[in-house]
Amino acid sequence: MITSEVCVQKFKDDYRFRLAEKSINLYLLATEQLLDYCSKPFYELTTRDIRNWLVHLEDNEYKPITVKSKLAGIKLFYKYCKEEELVKHDPAVSIPFPEIEDRLPHYLEHSQLLQLRRIVENRVDERAVIEVLYATGVRIGELVAMKKEEINWSERIITIPNGKRKKARMVLFTRYCGEYLRKYLDERDDDHQYVFVNPSATGPASIRTIQDRFMSYKKDLGIHLSPHTLRHTFAAHLAIKGMPLACIQDLLGHDSPHQTQLYARLYSHARKEMYDEWM
Repeated sequence: MITSEVCVQKFKDDYRFRLAEKSINLYLLATEQLLDYCSKPFYELTTRDIRNWLVHLEDNEYKPITVKSKLAGIKLFYKYCKEEELVKHDPAVSIPFPEIEDRLPHYLEHSQLLQLRRIVENRVDERAVIEVLYATGVRIGELVAMKKEEINWSERIITIPNGKRKKARMVLFTRYCGEYLRKYLDERDDDHQYVFVNPSATGPASIRTIQDRFMSYKKDLGIHLSPHTLRHTFAAHLAIKGMPLACIQDLLGHDSPHQTQLYARLYSHARKEMYDEWM
């Protein structure tokens, strides 16, 4: 029988091309934490062992969403072990995920979006980031990875080659967004392939830097705000304008049942807001 270390490495090697790097690293960390907590080789762990570890996480005040993510990693690890016949029984398969309260995604009203635009009116790079996030609905990781060659200016389409779960898709952008994006790119004098670069133009923009800027906007406006808020705003505003939910989800790159259900609720809420406004 192989050791736990060898098994975890095999799991990593087999899944590193199937999952985003961030996801596989989180799953590996969860697996290593479980094995360390139980002080047993992977093939000796039982369902009770995994349940005890989950209780340990809860006792140490891990958030339900974090526990759920870790359990997802453990389930995938043991599914792999079962498929490779490294274990006879999957000890994680019968363990349910913790229940998590699904909060309706927060999005900006048009007046709040206008306020956000105003506070960055004279900062071309920041305004371009905001317009692209809002017009395309991309995730912040997809934004900083975006390359100039992936923009089709005539069709106003941006190709996202490596979205979540490494699933490629295309997103659209408006003429309004294109104007600010073009202005930002025209003002740059570097030859980097990335659409957005860091302040010193030595490499791609940093996720942390953009998040910090949004924290500043949040303080200035006194509202809940993050880069992901603009993704929700993108979806909600399209719903208000009448775009079918299925089309919105294609643009967002969603394929999980959980996300489908969550955005269906957002869609219904946004459509009701429009109805209430006109009645």
